[in-house]
Amino acid sequence: MVLLAVLLTVALAVLGGGTGEQHATPADSGAVGDGRTDDTRALQRALDGLHPGDTLVLPEGRSFVHSDVLRVRVPGVRLTGGGSLVAVEEARSSVVVEANDVVVDGITLAMRGTSRRWDAYEQMKLRVAGHTGVVVRGVTIEGSAAAGVYVGPGATEFLVEDVRVQDTRADGVHVTGGSHDGVVRGVVAVGTGDDGVAVVSYLADGTPVRRVHVQDVTVRDNTWGRGISVVGGEQVTIEDALVERTSAAGLYIASEGAPYDTYAPREVVVRRVRIEGGNQDPSVGHGAVLVYAGRPDQPPSDVLVSGLVVEATREDAPWEVGVVAEPGARIRELALVDVGVTSAGTAFAAAGVPADCCTRTGWTVNGIAIPDVVP
Repeated sequence: MVLLAVLLTVALAVLGGGTGEQHATPADSGAVGDGRTDDTRALQRALDGLHPGDTLVLPEGRSFVHSDVLRVRVPGVRLTGGGSLVAVEEARSSVVVEANDVVVDGITLAMRGTSRRWDAYEQMKLRVAGHTGVVVRGVTIEGSAAAGVYVGPGATEFLVEDVRVQDTRADGVHVTGGSHDGVVRGVVAVGTGDDGVAVVSYLADGTPVRRVHVQDVTVRDNTWGRGISVVGGEQVTIEDALVERTSAAGLYIASEGAPYDTYAPREVVVRRVRIEGGNQDPSVGHGAVLVYAGRPDQPPSDVLVSGLVVEATREDAPWEVGVVAEPGARIRELALVDVGVTSAGTAFAAAGVPADCCTRTGWTVNGIAIPDVVP
């Protein structure tokens, strides 16, 4: 029996304890984690040394500095712990997930100072590349040379949950590149340099973003851009959001022409969004909400906004809720339902489209019901 037990123990050790799952720390690969030493090579060795099912733990209180892009290339691994990865070279500051079924949770990704806004993949603080089943949960993003969390191109079945993003040069969370079948939930974006949460579909991508659900997000105090935006995309749902003190529109649903050239938003549903203090920048005339058609060949269509509350928009903003189309462009099947506006300004305005361009039912302005409009 003793011999059998010994043989079983040896067999389990060879097989990785019977599960194949191992826990490692960057220190096992030579990282220091003192917030000063450049741990780039050791961190990449640690990531590359994982096997599917393994976990790399960043111990709480440890800060691992990296001066180059870090890549998670092994599928089915987990990057976790209370520690931090701190980028010190803004041009090479990204952490990239390049494998399926990776979980990144509970860590902090920080950028130690930026000089300007960047826009390449290598500058996105955390990028989920074209893979499936990636989970980003409970992560804190403290600064970024570009976007905080960049999903795309071609990411599928992704989850971005309970993530806090602050002080980025670009969007807080940016979903693009034909990514599809994903959820963005519980995100808090504060002080971002562009949109708080954005779904963007460029014609150059070859296919729009599809079937993305944005839920329970908070956006506040961005320095440029919108709160939540859908700039091209199909079957996108936004629910239960709070947007406070945005530079431009709190909610933006649009197709855009040159130089961005995007797909149209189609089958977009927005429910229970509250916007307070929209369009703070007087150089931008968005109002609190803007639905915009910027390309004649890409009309926004089948868009429903319901349960919207708008308060404290900049006093001289052009409107609270605006629907605008460029010459030759149009908007189809837009419904704005159960909208409550508190404002001394213009509650609704339409430009480039008929005044009865869209269904408006269940509206109140300063607590007073206004007549329904049904084209």
